[in-house]
Amino acid sequence: MNLDFTFLKEDQIWGDDALDVMKRYGVRVAPTDLTVILGGDMTGGGDRTSEDDLTCASWSASSNNYNNVRCVSCEGDKDWFSTNSRIVPARPALLQKEAAKISPSIARAIAGIRVAEYGEYPQTVADERTSERLERLHSSRSLRPTGKNYTFDSVGLTDYDTPFKATSYPEYEMDGKRYIRVPGRPADSDSKLSTGEQVKEGKPYWVEVQPIEWLMDRSGTMVAKKCLFAGIQFDTKDSYDGDFSKTSMKRYLDTYFAKEMEPLERRDIRENTSEKTDDAATKKLKNLKMKMLRIIAAENVSPKKGVINRKRSDAEKQVIKAVLDSIMKGIGK
Repeated sequence: MNLDFTFLKEDQIWGDDALDVMKRYGVRVAPTDLTVILGGDMTGGGDRTSEDDLTCASWSASSNNYNNVRCVSCEGDKDWFSTNSRIVPARPALLQKEAAKISPSIARAIAGIRVAEYGEYPQTVADERTSERLERLHSSRSLRPTGKNYTFDSVGLTDYDTPFKATSYPEYEMDGKRYIRVPGRPADSDSKLSTGEQVKEGKPYWVEVQPIEWLMDRSGTMVAKKCLFAGIQFDTKDSYDGDFSKTSMKRYLDTYFAKEMEPLERRDIRENTSEKTDDAATKKLKNLKMKMLRIIAAENVSPKKGVINRKRSDAEKQVIKAVLDSIMKGIGK
């Protein structure tokens, strides 16, 4: 199901007619780690949301009086950026008509606002130990992709005249969690991750795929709690007339984001690094189990059918003990 994603308009963000979630949660918004890695603007670096997260700028769907794009500043004030900027983070929204098509799960509440989960997206950078392990496995080609990809723009942040060029990052699975590997391209020195680390140009970052959280407005509209990506031009035209449906950003939302945020049907994936060991252990245990079953079967067959009751040999006892020890350790589950 492809949903019709958009951004909030100016009058939904500020003023008397603003959405209730904007009034109660606040206009300031935080970026995901992926957003910062992709070049999301965090100029100033000191403002925080109502949940004490560092803030970022964000697009709206409105234009200002000079045909630029109305934006939310890091401080939550009215700001603007030119249409060809790539550093402004994106905060997708679903208007009531579209939101009514889905059944999100309610996760929690913030200041009386319902926070729901729907869809998934790369969001939080993996810790150092996990990242090092993922990088080793990736280098040795021991990670298996899940079959899902996430698509962003390969064009440099300051290359304003070059339109969108898609680049895809495969999703990998390790220990039941899923990640993508993305090179850093910070907007400036304020580009800091949730860990406090400043993003480094070209460094590979492993970002975990997680459920997307949405603020549920009483009108039925849903807006992402955080900005989910950056690095995408709002439009290739020099001016913006306020018709969001004709922009490059809208095409990106429809072509890539709406599809890639939907969960992929999962299949059982075992990593190359453990596959051989697991197979060997399983085969060994199966052989031991078969030997034990033959021993027990021989003891339980009636003497009338030609089997004489006898005591177990030391070798048979060792086989049974080995099987029981393996079961106790959880091998072969």
